[in-house]
Amino acid sequence: MTVFRKYLLTGNPILCFSTVSAMMSMIFGFNLGATISSKIRLINVMMLELYDIDAMFGVFLLGSLVGVFLGGRLVSETGRIYPMIGGFAFGVLGQLVSMMSPNMSTLLISEFAVGSSFGVYLIAVVCYIAEISLPQHRGAHITLIAVFFTLGLFVSVSQRSNLMDNRLLCMVIIAAVSFVIILYGLLRMPESPRYLVLSGANDKALLELIVYRDSKSAAARELAAINECSLGEEKGLLLFLKSHIYRSIIWFLLLLSALVQLSGITVMPYFSLDFIESCDDIMLHGFFLTDGDNINFSELELLIFAAFIGAVVTMCVVDGIGRKKLFLGAVILNELVLCCMYTVFYLDLTFVGEFSFVLLFFLYIFSASIISILFLIILSAELLTIKGREFGLTVLYLVNLIAILVGIEYLYVAVQEFGILMVLSLILLGGALVFSLVYVWLPETSGKMLESMENTIFNEKSLLSIDKIIQ
Repeated sequence: MTVFRKYLLTGNPILCFSTVSAMMSMIFGFNLGATISSKIRLINVMMLELYDIDAMFGVFLLGSLVGVFLGGRLVSETGRIYPMIGGFAFGVLGQLVSMMSPNMSTLLISEFAVGSSFGVYLIAVVCYIAEISLPQHRGAHITLIAVFFTLGLFVSVSQRSNLMDNRLLCMVIIAAVSFVIILYGLLRMPESPRYLVLSGANDKALLELIVYRDSKSAAARELAAINECSLGEEKGLLLFLKSHIYRSIIWFLLLLSALVQLSGITVMPYFSLDFIESCDDIMLHGFFLTDGDNINFSELELLIFAAFIGAVVTMCVVDGIGRKKLFLGAVILNELVLCCMYTVFYLDLTFVGEFSFVLLFFLYIFSASIISILFLIILSAELLTIKGREFGLTVLYLVNLIAILVGIEYLYVAVQEFGILMVLSLILLGGALVFSLVYVWLPETSGKMLESMENTIFNEKSLLSIDKIIQ
């Protein structure tokens, strides 16, 4: 936090641009929280069933799939700024329409639009912040995306009554703040120097780097490194087909994706309230009170707060202790929590109260939030090459979104078919495999220049060669 106070006092442009870019993610977290918070209105006014609310989250994910698919191409061809601001602007518009939807069709269309906007925005903002940040603060700056996203989710759920009673005022505030952010982004935020180099605008890239960096000599050295990584005509899919080193990085990230999803990092938090509710028969007492509408908002607020705390902790420590140590520590905490859950179910410990079980899920979501941030928005951007970053993020996000959709669809089917103990055993196994893969094959990227890591990987033909770079 000392670093951030220093940057704020000196008016550091990198922190300013990163913060404004990350603030845009708040609208997408707000949208998901508002969907849950307005459940009563949706059921009473639109005559929806409970499963229709869950289906709306699926519509958001489907929209995100389309947005990610289109976003990679847009970011590669038009730069980072315009897709990022455009995705945010359409997300705001979709949220405003969603809040005043007169019927189910309009609501579903607006949610699909918000999801599509999120997919485009996500690829653009991850590339942008990763490429403008200094190596020693890059992890914290990228994590701001998750901090604001979870903050928007928490605000919309915790303030649900005020939002429902003052929808018109809320819409005005959202529109006014969003207009200021869009205007600032269009007028003040410069393009990524990496994209400018790839577009052939070296002089403009040097001018931007001089603004970002402390000296002209440092900017010139970085520009030379970027130019070295930009040699050759292969980009995106063509680079994937021709470069076995780039392919190996993609396969590594996809394998890690499969294991991370198998460890329940995204699906378990989504079903956390349902798991807690299903455990009533082994608990003697309850701590939280329900609101009588099938959603325990007290528990929900606490669990969302756990994700927010996980994002804040990641932002504060990721550049200090490093990605690998933080990743391994979060996986160990996840495994310990899952072992406790397994013990409760296996031994039928009836003295365990609801508060204890909620606490376990709080810790699980806290560590799952750290793992998701490290893997999906920090390491994925750092390990991919300058000419294949958009394509790699597109493939990675598509696979993870599909895995989330499949997990949501079949987790309960698996529980009913094989039992909770077998499902927890598979999730524990997935976590153990994630730990092994990260411990053996993941290099430490903290504090290292993107281009230095890329050149080292391609010269040494090994991902682990990054560890040889002296910071």
